[in-house]
Amino acid sequence: MSRFDYREQEQTEYNLGSVPSVVVLTERNYLQYQGQGPTSLADPQFKAAVTAMYTFAEGIKDMAATSKALAWFRDYVPYPLSVFITPDQHYTLLVKQPNFTIPALLDQVKADQPALTAEAAQVTFSRHAEGTEVQLLHTGPVQPDSPVWTALADFMTANDMTRTNPGYRELYLDNLLTTPADQVRTLVRIPVTIPNDGQQNYDVARN
Repeated sequence: MSRFDYREQEQTEYNLGSVPSVVVLTERNYLQYQGQGPTSLADPQFKAAVTAMYTFAEGIKDMAATSKALAWFRDYVPYPLSVFITPDQHYTLLVKQPNFTIPALLDQVKADQPALTAEAAQVTFSRHAEGTEVQLLHTGPVQPDSPVWTALADFMTANDMTRTNPGYRELYLDNLLTTPADQVRTLVRIPVTIPNDGQQNYDVARN
């Protein structure tokens, strides 16, 4: 069986187009870290948490390939990192995991580390639904005056969408630790409810 690559097989969920779209994300497995403070690599806590998330996501992929605890395995490209940011500077880092993964894989990967940072020790395995979000691609750091905000607001208004949370998500399509900041492609996502009239004039990805 060929390797699963979300970039090829879930393109609508990770839309690279110039027009906003909607994602409806049902219950899935995740690596998760909850923190408070700046969401910048200049902040030591955030950088340590990001590093742990990437390390564990790659480690789980490798561990799953040989684990006898899994019913089945398919080789895959690890999913991208996202961060949900609230107005009071609380944040949640997430990396989606394939449905065949189990919490024990994270425990095994942690046990294989020579030492865990405080942030790495707080990474957990969870299962939940992210819900419905409107999204648009932005390149470079996301700033309060970035045009992506106006484009999303106009799109939401035009399609009678209602924002359900004052926070928002940044989903990084490039590795934050290795890609120059001005080249990082980010899907900016806002939680919304959408009219259920079957007359949408926009793309909807469901996963």
